[in-house]
Amino acid sequence: MQDFLHASQDDVLEAVERFERMVSTDKEVYFDVHQVENIFEFYLDKNLIDQAEQILAIGLKQHPQATSLKVKKAGLLADNNQLEQALILLQEVAPIESTNYEVFITMGWVKMRLGKIKEAVAHFHKAVDMAFDDEEDILLEIAYNMHQEEIYDESIPFLNKLISKNPTHENALFELAFAMDKNGKRKESIQLYERLLDVNPFSENGWYNIGILYNKEERFLDASRAYDFTLAINPLHSEAYFNKGNSLAFNGCFKEALDAYLEHISLSNDVLLTYQYIADCWEQMGNYDMAIRFYKLITKELPDSGDAWYGLGTAQMEKEDFKEGLQAIDEAISKNPVNADYWFAHARGLFELDKAEDATRSLENGLNIDPEEFSGWIELFKLKQSLDENFNANTYLLEIKDRYQGVAAINYLGTIIYFKYLKNIPAAIKELKIALDTSHDNLNTLLEELPELLEVKEIKELLP
Repeated sequence: MQDFLHASQDDVLEAVERFERMVSTDKEVYFDVHQVENIFEFYLDKNLIDQAEQILAIGLKQHPQATSLKVKKAGLLADNNQLEQALILLQEVAPIESTNYEVFITMGWVKMRLGKIKEAVAHFHKAVDMAFDDEEDILLEIAYNMHQEEIYDESIPFLNKLISKNPTHENALFELAFAMDKNGKRKESIQLYERLLDVNPFSENGWYNIGILYNKEERFLDASRAYDFTLAINPLHSEAYFNKGNSLAFNGCFKEALDAYLEHISLSNDVLLTYQYIADCWEQMGNYDMAIRFYKLITKELPDSGDAWYGLGTAQMEKEDFKEGLQAIDEAISKNPVNADYWFAHARGLFELDKAEDATRSLENGLNIDPEEFSGWIELFKLKQSLDENFNANTYLLEIKDRYQGVAAINYLGTIIYFKYLKNIPAAIKELKIALDTSHDNLNTLLEELPELLEVKEIKELLP
């Protein structure tokens, strides 16, 4: 059997050499259909499309009725986005080549690229039914090409069929895990990647992709370990260092994250975003001088980066340099005036510089953008109270409830106002019920601001 395979390979190489001599001498030589097919596939495998097209043109000239060559011609037309011409040619040869799965699989590609997904899938099923010994390869090829076109739902039955035939098929497990992730089925995707890694624990892409999924599931330490395996297999995988840094930072391990980010910098040319995260790590660790150094580096290289200016401003404010910090936040707002966090930081800087009136306007700007920011409402309420001795809490609450209807943060604020300032416990309970029916996100902030709520039996019974 091996001798036969070597002989066949030798025959292909000999045919290729004959073809290349023909091209160099510009003297046409005869090739039979099988030789043309073999030469065509040889060049196609090497992505030498011009030579593949040339031998196919010669083959069709010498064998104008050869339907197998017409199928390959249709494939080339489809690859060149000449879809209608490819379809006409395939429909011409389909009655003759009715048992040739290549006809139906190529017709499927054409239909898929024309947006006729149901018709494409039907053709693919026909191709699979007649593939026999090549069935596993065809199933994988169908799924892979669907994924190239970002078609995931329809690929799953083909991959499931392949895995049912071969449960340890590494590429099929990988493609199915990928499709599940794209369909938002993260847990199923993780299970498939775990099966893949049982089959091949040295799958670099398997470990890398499952790390991404662990991050999405907020399993940050699992993600970090997955990236460690990725890096054990490929120590030069720069993005694994970057993602590992993110996993560790999300888990509050800022020093370890910093080490991972620094490794990424040593391996990658695209480092400005990494500088941003490094600066944030230094800021989280309380080293504001280092944070400022990196933020300044980013603002120099990317002066339009609002986030870099914002980070610089917050780090400077942590050093109580509120004037410089406010200037940096001004720059951030000039780059992106619809970022609520920028306005909240702006309000803080103004307040620290004894510009409380201006601070209220900045808070209001931020809350117009993000009215669910409960802490912002608390601060704004307190500021307005302190600035106006005639401030009416009830009137203010009714105004903002009318303006921001359905916003849970307003109902949480109403709970505070009615309970603490208006001494109206039934109204506070009503506000809290409405807030809890909408969202529990601000409950911890509410109890930190007003722990005495827990002393009221009716309120305590409301809490989850």
